[in-house]
Amino acid sequence: MLRKQSGPLVHVLEAIGALCLVVLMVTVFVDVAGRNLFNKPLPWGMEVLEIVLAAMIFLIYPVLAASFGHITVDLIPVRPRLQKLQRQLGAVMGAALFGLIAWCLVRQALRAAEYGESTALLGVPVAWILTSMSVLAACTFLAFISTLVPTAGPQDTRNSIARELEAL
Repeated sequence: MLRKQSGPLVHVLEAIGALCLVVLMVTVFVDVAGRNLFNKPLPWGMEVLEIVLAAMIFLIYPVLAASFGHITVDLIPVRPRLQKLQRQLGAVMGAALFGLIAWCLVRQALRAAEYGESTALLGVPVAWILTSMSVLAACTFLAFISTLVPTAGPQDTRNSIARELEAL
């Protein structure tokens, strides 16, 4: 149930996430092949894997939040009204969680920038990584909030109400 106005942004996030997955797979393949065939692993492979994995995860979270793509298990069948309440409660909890994550990551990014921390081999500033993660966590927060805001017009509202009544 993605909203149409978020289409291009969703495609960009998915494409960058997929690119991160490709980089992750190629890096692991080259590292393992180099280690086993030539006894020469990538010295910076672990740092790249950590950065790319964090990027991939935080790029996909907003897409999952906006589309209700997270994993759900229906153990107890409930009425459609209660399912709607469950989705809203899940969105509120997700927004609260990712708001907290974004806030904590901002604090860590400020601390890393103050100390001038960088990765050991590649020298990538840790503050950049943490700032990017905090921005993406804030996007996830906003995606969860956007699922709570009704966007249907008057005609769509009547149709959705009629569908709900028929379902009952």
